[in-house]
Amino acid sequence: MAEMLTDLLQNIYKRIAQLGNAIQGLKESLDGLNKNIEEKISNLSKQFADLKFQIEDGGTAHVSTLESIGKNVTIELEKLQKNLAIDSIEQLIQNLDSFSNIAEQTLKQENVDLLIKEALDSINKFKEQKLPS
Repeated sequence: MAEMLTDLLQNIYKRIAQLGNAIQGLKESLDGLNKNIEEKISNLSKQFADLKFQIEDGGTAHVSTLESIGKNVTIELEKLQKNLAIDSIEQLIQNLDSFSNIAEQTLKQENVDLLIKEALDSINKFKEQKLPS
């Protein structure tokens, strides 16, 4: 019976040793996996940093390009405006508006009536001056 217990204990010890070795192997695998994950995360972080730099650098380049295009378009529009004499046309439109306002004031009914009355009075005076001679 003692021999049987000894064999049983040795078998338990062997199984515990095997479990210990298996656990040690599992620990080494987990350490390797953790190291691999850390490397992947580090690489991914570097790639994100590079991508961020490229986006910021590219964005700055695009903004500069668009600003340059905007300035050139503004210059060309000013040249076109000058060549087409748009300023003169705008001045002409203002002058025509002023003339229209003056004509409107002049052609109001009370002003027309007054002008017709003065014209008729002048014609009557002219007739009277011609008749006595």
